[in-house]
Amino acid sequence: MKRRAHDWSPYAAAERPIERFPAHGRWRLGLAYANSYHVGMSSLGFQRVYELVHRRPEWTCERFFADPMGIAPAMAGPPLSIESGLALGDLGCVAFSVSFEQDYVNLLQMLDRAGIPLRRAARGPWHPLIVMGGSCATINPLPMAEFVDVFALGAAENVLPALLAALEEEEDREAVTARLAAQEGFYVPAHHRPEEDGDELAKLDKLELTEEQMRLPGHLPTTAIVTPRTEFAEKFLIEMSRGCPEKCRYCWATFGMGRFRWHPAEHILASLDRARAVTDQLGFVATAVGDHPDIERILGEANRLGFRTSVSSIRIPAVTDGVLAALHASGDRSITLAPETGTDELRAKMGKPISNELLLEKVRLIFRHGFTQLKLYFLVGLPGETMADVHGIVELAARARAAMLESCAARGVVGHIHLGANVLVPKPYTPWQREPMDGEESLRRKITALKRGIARLPNVSLGSISVRQAVWQTYISKAGSDAAEALEQAARGEPLTALLHRFAPRIHAEVFRHLEGDLRWHFMRQGRSGEA
Repeated sequence: MKRRAHDWSPYAAAERPIERFPAHGRWRLGLAYANSYHVGMSSLGFQRVYELVHRRPEWTCERFFADPMGIAPAMAGPPLSIESGLALGDLGCVAFSVSFEQDYVNLLQMLDRAGIPLRRAARGPWHPLIVMGGSCATINPLPMAEFVDVFALGAAENVLPALLAALEEEEDREAVTARLAAQEGFYVPAHHRPEEDGDELAKLDKLELTEEQMRLPGHLPTTAIVTPRTEFAEKFLIEMSRGCPEKCRYCWATFGMGRFRWHPAEHILASLDRARAVTDQLGFVATAVGDHPDIERILGEANRLGFRTSVSSIRIPAVTDGVLAALHASGDRSITLAPETGTDELRAKMGKPISNELLLEKVRLIFRHGFTQLKLYFLVGLPGETMADVHGIVELAARARAAMLESCAARGVVGHIHLGANVLVPKPYTPWQREPMDGEESLRRKITALKRGIARLPNVSLGSISVRQAVWQTYISKAGSDAAEALEQAARGEPLTALLHRFAPRIHAEVFRHLEGDLRWHFMRQGRSGEA
């Protein structure tokens, strides 16, 4: 059977680095994203690590992605780096950035293609040290504990120096893991056994960026490489803030990232000089972009300098005339809001006391400012949700559509509203972490009602919703190390339907029951950002 290698040359040729780093150094880190190039290079966190590694003297990075997508793992050749075509298995350490639990399987398939044993216990001293960072490492790393040697807990600025120093100074992988196990900011499964030791294991700390650090120069994450082959094509991304001022009961970012804090406007505006040489497009990203106290000033100055700007989703209360005017003036025509549900009562129960009337007021404001595309994010399967709440989503969409038509018709244009709907996955470290996922039959009835209702609304669309994927994601979000068998089989190609059936007793026990007593992931302490 002939395996197919992936040709990265067209990707590399399209890249425009903000700064040129040395191609060779004394030490080299494999930096891997367990998804496609398109997704991985859209990650500001991934690009931030790439930059930080190169800023350490005598270090370089080799980037790896899960491409070639669309080719069965059994037919795909070993993952090769973009920089030099080096094989993943030839490096001493490979650090994976993982933000989505669904990418666990991609990570394992990359190891398998590289000829690296999936289980860490089966690896020899000649195999790479496998490190995992990103939000999934700090939400609940236990499902991946049989596969990953070291989990980095927190901001790259705080954990990467200790990792690189250990790789520089220790002789072998055992010495590296022992050293990191004794330091804050790391979970090392060979040394920390929370499922066995329980309360006898001291809490492990996650090292988030503090408010003081964010005020310092050099701590602003921005794009390192601009490329057209990402979700944010040709954009220079700039992080605005961390955390969120809202307290939505489903959201890990609110409770796991520390209290809301922002980068100084002066640092953000100074970063524009770095972008100017390679692009005229900016993307401001954060959980709560519009809540930066200087957002209007930042957008206005970017416009004055000739940049085209866009933002990730804005909190509903943060939609203002000034923000909309600046975005529209730069050429943006799309805005994303997250009402989450269709009724005031359920929205208040989830910790988001925003009325439909306020939302619709903001929708009218958006279309009056000349925007033509509106994205609204919703969740289905919330605790206490009824069919009336689901019908409320359809009614809210219809009212938003009426507001759009009234404004757009006056200008002779046709707008569009897209609804992105997902099944609630109760996440660790949120107030709903003990809640069961809504039942499958209940969810299917709600999704059917939602599809039928939206289908009757011209110029309104609804994204796909998968109950099976939500069940799987809930399981691997909450499970312990005993999820390794199911993950391993998924990596070997077993279909999701078969997996859910074969492991049904184990999955249902984790997904569809209220969790009591101590929660297995509470061996980590969240929010060490100096404020939470």
